Amino acid sequence: MTNAANEANAEHRVVGVLREIVGPGHVLSAAELVAPYATDWTRRFSGPCLAVVRPGSTAEVARVVAACTVANIAILPQGGNTGLVGGGVPATHPGPMGLPVIVSLRRLSHISEVDQLSGQLTAGAGALLGDVQRHAAAAGWMYGVDLAARDSASIGGTVATNAGGIHVIAHGMTRAQLTGIEAVLPDGSVVSHLEGLLKDNTGYDLAALLCGSEGTLGIITAVRLRLHRPPGRTSVALIGSPSYASALELMSSATSPVLAAEVID
Repeated sequence: MTNAANEANAEHRVVGVLREIVGPGHVLSAAELVAPYATDWTRRFSGPCLAVVRPGSTAEVARVVAACTVANIAILPQGGNTGLVGGGVPATHPGPMGLPVIVSLRRLSHISEVDQLSGQLTAGAGALLGDVQRHAAAAGWMYGVDLAARDSASIGGTVATNAGGIHVIAHGMTRAQLTGIEAVLPDGSVVSHLEGLLKDNTGYDLAALLCGSEGTLGIITAVRLRLHRPPGRTSVALIGSPSYASALELMSSATSPVLAAEVID
């Protein structure tokens, strides 16, 4: 039997194992079903994959990762697939490990109740940013990250890329919103640190480490998020400025917090 035949048999066995883990309906291999996951938002980047796997829990993600690691199959974690630079879809030409398995986190969409004492909530990696925002607002809070793709971008994706958004000057990047994280490591083991302690000096800051790692260190499955009280009132102003420098000076002279600023050239 040729090496190509051996590889094909190994890939077929892995797909069978993945179906056992998440159920046959959550392993997609038909071209028309895979296409939305294998093509990015701009439609400029796409590539082939072995299958798309849609686990429904952290435990299933762990088993999927372990199975792929044993079989030496590459893994591509994916959230809402709203990226614009091809980072969330397979490469046009497969690498030395062959076709990857896309692990879609969309089914991990749970959002906990808001803890009114700490001003925090826990969200699954597949929860949409817009859903988290609305959930927080209904409880009298706001989430500090906002961007145009709020109703299609996943929380896990914004954490994996350390997204900034339009409120970054007021609340900071996504990393500043994290108080805990849960993730699956490359060997299939799970690290979970979702207590949300504000003062915690017990070892490495896993949330800060995994935030912005873009799936290279592990697959984020859930996060604990810090919320903010919304401003009592807001005002919007359109101000002319002769230069970028003077615009920055104007912002720094504001006596009330600036929630967002946009330059129109």
